[in-house]
Amino acid sequence: MARLSFNTDNTSNIILVTAIILMISSLFMPLVFVYFIQDYLYLTAEKWFYVAPPSAYIIFMIGMLWIALTLFLYLFIKWKSDWKGFKWATLFVLLGSIPFFMFGVSNYYYLDDQGMHFNDYKTYNTINSYYWEDIKEAKEIFVKSNGVTVVDHLNLVTKDGEVIELPYNSKVSNNKFKIMEKLQEYNVPLTNNMGDLYE
Repeated sequence: MARLSFNTDNTSNIILVTAIILMISSLFMPLVFVYFIQDYLYLTAEKWFYVAPPSAYIIFMIGMLWIALTLFLYLFIKWKSDWKGFKWATLFVLLGSIPFFMFGVSNYYYLDDQGMHFNDYKTYNTINSYYWEDIKEAKEIFVKSNGVTVVDHLNLVTKDGEVIELPYNSKVSNNKFKIMEKLQEYNVPLTNNMGDLYE
């Protein structure tokens, strides 16, 4: 009867190559994984757009690095010791990467006709919503960059005094008309800091 067996050296080589690939790909693959997973799970027609902040990619990257470092650690201890139970201990440690993937994917914000909705990196699938009718003031913040004055972000102040900072990335810029339309609809005064920059 044929017997299935694994060559220990080959297995170690596969683990080593996998760990190296994960280490290198963690620098760019989170951009792909987070984008496509969020696109599948969260993007709907009602949302103008959603954005994954840098923290989403960093957290996802930590999950990939966690796996790579655990595999390196496994190979190192396997080289130093013959403890049989270490395979199960390694599997248990590998499971520690799952929360990083979950929290990374669930870190995003989006805008729709109701308002702004943020899912912070500190919570899993807990959305904080700020509705347009709760905004009392808006202020465009300009900065000087290489001798040119550009808009950096939009500060939105709620009736409770909370300040929401909406960075002016490309998606926000592309939807600026809709944002301004909503602010006008709810009679939210819009100001800027241009006067402060040139005092």
